Amino acid sequence: MPDGLLAVLAPVLVLQLSLQAIALINLSKRHKVRFDNKWTWVLIIALGGLLGASAYFLFRGDDDVDIRED
Repeated sequence: MPDGLLAVLAPVLVLQLSLQAIALINLSKRHKVRFDNKWTWVLIIALGGLLGASAYFLFRGDDDVDIRED
């Protein structure tokens, strides 16, 4: 593989893996997500790559749904 191609793909790969990790961590901390199925979101994030993680952040639902009032 040419060095120029590796130089272009490396930052994209780091961005993808970072965004996927952040999305999975965020998903694990939420009590409720849109469509009420966390396992579906895990598959979308893990298999969808950059687009899957981006879709999660766009369609995950309201930020205040995971706040408990005791």
